[in-house]
Amino acid sequence: MSTHNRSRLVATIAHEVAAILEFEVKDPALRVALPTVMGVRLSPDGEEAVVAVALQGGAADQEKARAALAHDRAFIRARLARRLSVRRIPKLTFVLANPLGYTVPMRGENDG
Repeated sequence: MSTHNRSRLVATIAHEVAAILEFEVKDPALRVALPTVMGVRLSPDGEEAVVAVALQGGAADQEKARAALAHDRAFIRARLARRLSVRRIPKLTFVLANPLGYTVPMRGENDG
């Protein structure tokens, strides 16, 4: 995959995941936390995408939203598959983005 195509795919994944989180995911925990997609990193083989999200609200609201993202990632990936025209849809991993640019893995990310 060329660098241009890869960059375009990363931008498309970020845009589509943001739209899915805003309009299609109905989890109340995510409605409170208002997740914002801050960026996407795609593995070299295109099999995995790490999506950095910023969450609003208190610590309790953010913890519920983290659990909701980990729980809903298969749903989000299925919705993403309908919107992308690529052979393989990357496995999604959500990480929490903080203002300093560091990312923190979310609980339950390695749970299959």
